[in-house]
Amino acid sequence: MTTGEFSSLAIDTLAGPGAPDGVVIRSDLLPPTTHGSNIRGIVDKNVWDALRIPVCSAAGNRCEVCGSQAVRNGRPSRPDCHEKWVFEFRDRRPVQRLARLIALCPGCHQVQHSGLARVQGREHEVIDRLRRLNNWTEAQAGQDLNRSSDRCMALDRFAWDLDLSVLRGRLIVNGYPDLYVPAADRARLGNSFFGTPRAGQAGFF
Repeated sequence: MTTGEFSSLAIDTLAGPGAPDGVVIRSDLLPPTTHGSNIRGIVDKNVWDALRIPVCSAAGNRCEVCGSQAVRNGRPSRPDCHEKWVFEFRDRRPVQRLARLIALCPGCHQVQHSGLARVQGREHEVIDRLRRLNNWTEAQAGQDLNRSSDRCMALDRFAWDLDLSVLRGRLIVNGYPDLYVPAADRARLGNSFFGTPRAGQAGFF
């Protein structure tokens, strides 16, 4: 992949309010080569809670993209905590870097997992949200879903190193003190997608 080709794929899917082009959210779909090693899947529940709850509290327990209060079963609830990733090349090595954790309502969170929404027969909900938040037509929303699929296929050509260094001081992964896990070692973290256990331990300092 050339630099120009990759730059066209390095798009911010969660630009949020005040986005220069007015597009506050785009659909996203992570490449299968990265599935299963999300933070929520590789740490114990108490560790994940200690990471996500402060993020949600700092956002006033509202979605950082649309500003809405999360609602479940008809009652206000804490929003979801989503991992915002950046895919980049460092010295020609593909790196999946965690940019930050972000509070999202279930609707905006679903847009960031558009592949799952499609499998669940809920892609129409993603389209409706893209239309409403971006003032798009249905055709524009459909084009964005196609873009995210094309991006996913392009990214899936590579084996990605995992960089969690933004959480340094709040997370520890045994054997990786700098929170940088080479692609060949990612299987040691376990795979929540396929239900395989981790070989090492991840937690707090």
